[in-house]
Amino acid sequence: MSIREDRLANDYKALRSLCVFSQSVKVKILEARGNPPEHYRIQISNCKGIESVNGNMPRYRTDHILLIGDFPERYPDPGELPVAKLETPIFHPNVYSNGKFCFQGKDLNTVNEPLDSLVKRIISMIQYKNRRYGVPANSTAKSWAESHQNLLDQLTSDSDRGSQSRPKPKWK
Repeated sequence: MSIREDRLANDYKALRSLCVFSQSVKVKILEARGNPPEHYRIQISNCKGIESVNGNMPRYRTDHILLIGDFPERYPDPGELPVAKLETPIFHPNVYSNGKFCFQGKDLNTVNEPLDSLVKRIISMIQYKNRRYGVPANSTAKSWAESHQNLLDQLTSDSDRGSQSRPKPKWK
């Protein structure tokens, strides 16, 4: 096996472990294609995010379908990340209108991130835990988020508290 194939196989094992051991936020592999897998369809449940905004009022969503695929040929070299895209709607500064996540930034040139860590980072983004938006994929969402910090604080505290909006993930 090549280094790339070893990494893809290890990513699959780690992602399966994340599915088994995730607690509050549930992660489930709905589909994995390839041997080792290079295309995933993943369900993320109990993860409160903003689906859309009508005026100043957000509409929340707790279940998401994440697609991960198109691993670069040079994966797992630093900065070589797969394409991550939400099939379900989301309103977030770092997500394009087609659902594709924007992972740009100077630190990504040195990142060699395993797939389970990438999924954890996406979960944190959905929950607005990380508010470093940089150059946004969705400037409307960035403007809205910057002017509605109080609602985002409530969103993250709801997930921390485990209220009706679902608790935050606890990673081991």
